[in-house]
Amino acid sequence: MKVMVVELYNYREWTELLGNDREWKIQVNQHLLSSKMIWKASQMGGMVFPMRYDQAIMLADGIKPSDLRAFLHYVSRVAPVNIRACLGYGETPRRAEENGYSCLKGLEPGTFQVLAYPDSPVAVAHFDLNGFTDFTNGTSTYRSFTEAQKFYSEIVAHIYSLGGIAQYMGGDNIVTVISTDVIDQVIAKVENEQRMKVGIGIGKNARDAMRNATKALTEIRKDRRETWKLLQE
Repeated sequence: MKVMVVELYNYREWTELLGNDREWKIQVNQHLLSSKMIWKASQMGGMVFPMRYDQAIMLADGIKPSDLRAFLHYVSRVAPVNIRACLGYGETPRRAEENGYSCLKGLEPGTFQVLAYPDSPVAVAHFDLNGFTDFTNGTSTYRSFTEAQKFYSEIVAHIYSLGGIAQYMGGDNIVTVISTDVIDQVIAKVENEQRMKVGIGIGKNARDAMRNATKALTEIRKDRRETWKLLQE
């Protein structure tokens, strides 16, 4: 699998130039840049996960190296500092990300390494909690948020052990990227716990897989009899 790691170089040093009244400026810049990166990647069939705001990963299977380089040139134009980036390759998303980060640490700012690795099918598992809306209505905004974060931590730990990557998407929605050979283990977790559901999608790129996973989850919510569903179109 292919995961591209992107780093804003010397980002902390840049933030410190903004003065003491800077946190709101940092948040505005971070979210604007993330939205631009997510949009640009989506046009190529990819997905961007902001990891720390000074670092992000892009799910890159099914995308040509020339398009990945075009994405990086775009990010370098809209970012407030230099970037460096490396495309990692591995048998799992987590291993690909780790290899990408190891490569990135040896690059100079403004440098990209994008090699022509083979593509793999992308599998996305989109989780959510059962009854989360009712829980929110019966408690409070912050209480429901803390519950969602507990859920996220649980899913992160499980998916990490399977070699996958997880991202909190808001509400009680958690998106994970996994290898196709661990789908049965994801299904088993949901069937054993009965307090969550998961839509699983497989596609030639991350956007296709995410669309299939979301469609599967929507169909589960409508039917209310299944805890998981897998779609591959």
